[in-house]
Amino acid sequence: MYKYCEPDVNQLEIFEKSLPFGGKLNRNNRWIRLAELIDWHELENVYAQTFSTIGRPGIRARYVIGSLILKYKLDCSDDEVGEHISENPYMQYFIGLPRFQYQPPYDTSTLSNVRQRLGEKEFDKFEEILIKTLTEKKLIKPKGLLTDATVFQSEITFPTDCGLLNKARRFCVQEVKTLSKIVDRKVRTYCRVAQKTYVSFSKKRRKTHKEVRRMQKTLLQYVRRNIRQLSELIEEVKDIEATISAKALRTFDTVKAIYTQQKQMYNENKKSISDRIVSLHKPYIRPIVRGKDGKDVEFGPKVSVSHVDGYLFADHISFDNYHEGTKLVDSIELFNKRFGKNPDYVSMDQIFGSKENRQYLKDHNIRSAVKPLGRPKKNNSNETETRWRRKKQLERNHIEGSIGNSKTKYSLGLVRAKTPKTEFSWIKLALMSRNILIAANRL
Repeated sequence: MYKYCEPDVNQLEIFEKSLPFGGKLNRNNRWIRLAELIDWHELENVYAQTFSTIGRPGIRARYVIGSLILKYKLDCSDDEVGEHISENPYMQYFIGLPRFQYQPPYDTSTLSNVRQRLGEKEFDKFEEILIKTLTEKKLIKPKGLLTDATVFQSEITFPTDCGLLNKARRFCVQEVKTLSKIVDRKVRTYCRVAQKTYVSFSKKRRKTHKEVRRMQKTLLQYVRRNIRQLSELIEEVKDIEATISAKALRTFDTVKAIYTQQKQMYNENKKSISDRIVSLHKPYIRPIVRGKDGKDVEFGPKVSVSHVDGYLFADHISFDNYHEGTKLVDSIELFNKRFGKNPDYVSMDQIFGSKENRQYLKDHNIRSAVKPLGRPKKNNSNETETRWRRKKQLERNHIEGSIGNSKTKYSLGLVRAKTPKTEFSWIKLALMSRNILIAANRL
């Protein structure tokens, strides 16, 4: 049952008296424990180096970095994290506000600018500061290394050849209309005929190979015409010294690249091509063939991750597919850089067990949990080593679970950034948020 109560007319007054930080807050709250864990002064020193020595002062580092940690933990948008902060005194304490206020201390566009500003150099220093704190407080025991690779899915529509060509056509038509007004000349684009043809095709639940080929040919013809029309208009606009946005010109270059690739695949009757573009507005995304059940192909950055005592670190991020086995040595060297020593052992998938990697592990006295090469011996003389290897292989479940946890709980299930640099920042910040919260739970 539910018991309804009359609203208290004095509720606002009571609420205001209880909220200022001079009052009582629960010291065991997770955001208060987290605020005490982070070395804000060191983070601020790194953040300050990204600014010029002149100009308007920037927003405090604790405000923006703290807000970004909240964003990736809560898995919400930049606007929503501002609303959470304005409603929650514990979150306001966490980001360093001296007293409760009803608005966040910045405009929400600031968070996007910060993700664009921060680069690999800054994130390496953030990671170094975090590891130093974890080591001093004895919240991490760097013994073994678990390594694997995963794809953090980028927010794009699942690509089809016809769908991609239609998006390219629609972009060209829109730009043709915009530039036609500047030069005061009408251009026949056949946009309504083309859209009607594509909609009729897309509504079919089952499309034969012949129908798809016919639609590809039709769209290629429309896109070719629109590219020619837009190129002519751009030259006319330049002649009268009018301006065209740099973003539109970059997207037009992408459209021409898409047309070239799709034309080649159509002529050769192929399904793939090297460096294939799968998104008009994110041309840097490449299809990553994984071969997993239910996810044969994924679209997003491929990341080699290291798992150390429950913490996850991104060792290598690439938008192109690569063989993760070639990154094992890099992961071990990064482990040495982070913790000042080599791992006692490495637990990894069989794909990492190349002869070169095995020899490297042997030369550096690092135990390997990967299955030995060659035919299994009938009489196993070293049963202890076999049992140890099986035990460490079972520990690989920890990294699989941690990757899944980062995708479901820390905004990495779908990366919503719009540039390569901000996608890199998104991944680094999300993993940093996860590591900080794990450390706070161990206090």
